[in-house]
Amino acid sequence: MTWDVFISYAREDSTMANLIGSELQRHSFRTFLDTSSILPGARWNDKIKDAIKQSRTVIVIISPHAATSEHVTMECALARHYQRQLIPVRIAPVEPLPDFVHDLQILDLQGQHDETALMHLINLIPRTEHLTFGDARDAYLQRATLKSDHTIASYSRAIDLFFNFLSDRSFTSLLPIQRHQVAIPEDIPLKDLSSDDAPVFLQFAQWLLSTPRHAQADDKRPYKPSTVELRIAGVLNWFQFLDDYGWLPPQFPLAKARRIVRDELRGRPQRSGPPQPPDHMDEIIYYYDSLELPRRLRKPNADPAKIREWELTQLRNRALLHTLAETGGRISEVLSLNLSDFPERYLNRNEVLRVGVTGKGGHTYYLRFFDALPAIRAYIRARGANLRATSRGEVPLFVSHAPRYEGARMSRIVAWRVVQRAATALGLKKISPHDFRHWRATQLINAGTPLDVVQDYLGHRSVETTRAYYAHTDPLRVDDAAKRTRLPRQPDGEEP
Repeated sequence: MTWDVFISYAREDSTMANLIGSELQRHSFRTFLDTSSILPGARWNDKIKDAIKQSRTVIVIISPHAATSEHVTMECALARHYQRQLIPVRIAPVEPLPDFVHDLQILDLQGQHDETALMHLINLIPRTEHLTFGDARDAYLQRATLKSDHTIASYSRAIDLFFNFLSDRSFTSLLPIQRHQVAIPEDIPLKDLSSDDAPVFLQFAQWLLSTPRHAQADDKRPYKPSTVELRIAGVLNWFQFLDDYGWLPPQFPLAKARRIVRDELRGRPQRSGPPQPPDHMDEIIYYYDSLELPRRLRKPNADPAKIREWELTQLRNRALLHTLAETGGRISEVLSLNLSDFPERYLNRNEVLRVGVTGKGGHTYYLRFFDALPAIRAYIRARGANLRATSRGEVPLFVSHAPRYEGARMSRIVAWRVVQRAATALGLKKISPHDFRHWRATQLINAGTPLDVVQDYLGHRSVETTRAYYAHTDPLRVDDAAKRTRLPRQPDGEEP
């Protein structure tokens, strides 16, 4: 379930937390009240973590008790990590303020518990169905991760220019989102973005590069291409924030809109089909399956430790490529896997193993393993019992076997090199771990897998993302469908 508001508080402040929670619920906000914090000696648990991840706003009640609460500190750290709107509410004098609310604007409710004061708090929480572009801008610029004044100023300037573009009725053909009869573009509802607005970032870029028909003092167009790219990046970052919060309407194809403008800015023709993975991907997937021990390690005086390092590394590389190809997972998700995700009792079953991972924007989905399990099983068993856990008590699945970094979680750079080494050895063009994701998606689509199934498989939050990237059908397949799906036979006795 998605929550509108998560309330974090120390157990001594439960009365105020319940008062705020009741008022929020009275105004139809879905509210998660962390009742575990009122229990003495309460420990952190995944339920709380998931609730923060699935909330749009986190309210933290500030008091002398909360300032020293490890529970509250952890919840605020997670709110920042997941880039949730964080609203500190002070209910008692606290000096100094705790670090977890530094650089945030604090709402002071000391001695003000009446309905007027609480309404001030409620008005700070955006309602999804009524969000305007102006609300979305304010929420974004107040986000906890934008700490640099320079960054805030740059992104704010990008959004201001975007609003100027939306309000310019004289520029080329207007998109549907620009036809709203509002006093200022900040009042346009976000929910009114449509599929026909997909070129909005491209037209914004063209507007920035154009010469104004009626020059004004504050209109500095045309901008340099480097400045245009900077402003586009700022607006794209803003829209990604809105998508992560679930504030963009499902009909607006963000992935497609982003691709359109980036292809244009990079001087490439716009793709008419899905991303094309490299040829001969099957050779790359199985490259490490048949490698032989190098000649230098086959000599009688070869160091056994070097031989073991080489063997473990090849088994790891083999398991990694099988995993990337089968799951279609992003490299960060694949590298986050731990041994605990692959219990021995599941490795020998003839069943699909599902492993939950956190994707982009904190979205949780499953990587699915079947054909890759034998390679993973061989790698785990070869490592044996001498496994080093991380500082968090986890034993990573994919690790380094070099003596200097033995047991350390595999890095993205090393994973990229593993993939690239296979492609280079086969005389193929450069590829990246992400190409396996495109390959798997294309394979699923070509096999006739329904789009909603592909969406779940890849962990896309919206089927529109899947459609924008991959659902471009081969015309020959459509022709074949016309042949296979015939009209009903004419009833007997009737002339054509």
